[in-house]
This record gives sequence, C-alpha cells and structure tokens, in this order.
Amino acid sequence: MSPPTRQFARFWQHAMACRECPTLAPWRKFDPAARGNPAAGVIILGEAPGRVSLDNQRPFSNPRNLIIRSAIARAIAPLTAPPESFIYFTDAVKCWPSAPSGANRSPTAREAATCARLHLRRELTLLRPRVIFAFGVRAATALFERPLRLSENHARPLDHPAGYRVIPLMHPSTINIAGFHRVGLRSLDHYEAQLTELFRREFARLAVQRLLPLTTPTDTTRGADL
Repeated sequence: MSPPTRQFARFWQHAMACRECPTLAPWRKFDPAARGNPAAGVIILGEAPGRVSLDNQRPFSNPRNLIIRSAIARAIAPLTAPPESFIYFTDAVKCWPSAPSGANRSPTAREAATCARLHLRRELTLLRPRVIFAFGVRAATALFERPLRLSENHARPLDHPAGYRVIPLMHPSTINIAGFHRVGLRSLDHYEAQLTELFRREFARLAVQRLLPLTTPTDTTRGADL
C-alpha cells in the first residue's frame, strides 16, 4: 500500500534537512526520487550511502552492489525491469559517513541509533513493508534495536514485532570476505547464486511480478548497471 503522499513528502523534507550528527557533515544524501517504489512493500536496506552510489545518484550502484542488482535481475528473469520499479531502497543512516581521506567508512553505533530514532522508524511506519532485506550488521541492528550477529542470522528470515519479515544479509564488500566463509559462502559467485534464490523465493511469495512494467526479456550480466 502506498504511504500517504503528503506525510511521506514531509518525512523526506525533514530527513533531507537533518544536521543532527556533526560527524556526518556535509550530510550528503540521496534524492528521495532515486529510492524507487515506496508502494512496493519490498525494501532493500543498506547501512548508509556510499560515495560512488551518491555520485551516481543511484542507491546500491557501486561495483560490489552491482552483485546485488544482478541477483535481483536473475531472480525476475526472463522478465526485465529496473529494480526501482518494484523495490524501495533506503539506508539505516541517511547521510554518507566519510573518512578523513574521503573514503567510505561504516556508520558508528551512535549515528545509526540517532538516525533510526529520528528517521528510520517513521519511514517504516509510513511505508508498511512486507519484507526488508537488510544488508550489513548496522542495518539489521537498526531494525531490531539490539545487537544481531550476521554470522548466526545471515539469510535467515526473522519476524519483526511491527509485522514485517526481515532477512539479514552480509554485504558483498571486500571487508566481509572472511565473514563469508563463516556462513558457508565459498565465493562471490556462490553469494550471488544464494541471493538470487532468496530474492526469487520472496518475490514469488509476495507476487512482485504484478508490479513489473511490461518489457522485452533480455540477457542480463553482472556487469550491467541495471
């Protein structure tokens, strides 16, 4: 169900103006229009925006995140559609956490807790999702407001007290490769195959195909920027 338009617009007006965390200056965020379909009931939740994706003004569009987009494309094949037409992309922390060098860094626990309190909870109340794919420990923790070990919960559906399903997932970043082995993942190809099957199962359960625009089936490769 679509969130109330005026309330959702006010939510984003407030979130875009937020300067609560001095550590997140200059407070770079995605344009809300880039986030996809708020009526879909399917959310991909990241920890925070990254520099490359912000430069693209397209969530989850850096090279490693294209693995996730490729898995989405494979899950709906032979149909094709931009993920933004049937998924809503958001982050636990709305602003880019940058290191002094200008590189990405992980958001701190305080930044994540502050943004969850001020923005994420309200956002999810308005969206009323059916399933959230939470990539990264900060994303999953922000939803449950308690520590959650990805080594124990990767790809395991969890019921949230608010009534939606949460699937915590390791992010395919280089720093997580050691963690892959702890959850039985042999490689990035294995990760993508597992993610494809997970998306396929959840999309079928939620009948997301009804949201897809009519398109001509085409072959999709990992390198494509969907």
